[in-house]
Amino acid sequence: MQPEQGPGLAGPPAADPAPGAPLSEPRTFQLPGAIVAWWAWVIVAVACLADIAFTGRNHTAAEIAATVLLITGLVYVCALRPRVIADSGAITVRNPLRDHRIPWGSVTAVDLKESVQVHCVPEPGAKRGKVIHSWALYHQRRRRARSELLRQGDRRRLPQSSFAADPRTSAETQKLVNQPPAQIMAAQLDDLAQQAREHGAPAGPRVVIWAWRAVAAIVVPAVVLVLVITVFR
Repeated sequence: MQPEQGPGLAGPPAADPAPGAPLSEPRTFQLPGAIVAWWAWVIVAVACLADIAFTGRNHTAAEIAATVLLITGLVYVCALRPRVIADSGAITVRNPLRDHRIPWGSVTAVDLKESVQVHCVPEPGAKRGKVIHSWALYHQRRRRARSELLRQGDRRRLPQSSFAADPRTSAETQKLVNQPPAQIMAAQLDDLAQQAREHGAPAGPRVVIWAWRAVAAIVVPAVVLVLVITVFR
């Protein structure tokens, strides 16, 4: 299975090409750890399937091969596929099995809790706006608290003159460096949403689409595994 779109940490927003369009080309937001996990499993899966192809000629080998394919589908759906895509018209939160596309004019804010959250304007008849959680961009509270404690300890150990030695170093720069990647991405997405609103980006309904290819990546190997175990014995 191949990635559907190139991943990476988005950089500074491009120049505004038109009112309501903060981006001239789509930008993809995805944590690098998910990409590493995917390719690490691909290497393991290829090695297992190659070994089975050369040495396995029995029912157990077929069960192992079907299990490897099922795990590959799960890793693809849960690790590689999730991402957030920002384009000139909307922000798309791609989760394992569903995509949420929200026009920029309907995005009120983007922030980070356990994961990056996209806050939407209330839909007709609703008292509160919907909050879309991104599977791809997350930061655990425990890890965040531990990082903050480590940073505080580093500040206490460093001499006060260490930051003043370089005039280019500022408090804002230090704050940015110490932020987790998900926090930086959330801030970038929130800036893009604010820019779009300031340029008059139109609001619109949130569109939810089932990712049938992702569903198939899990269901098909699962069915094959069940057939191998129960029928083809």
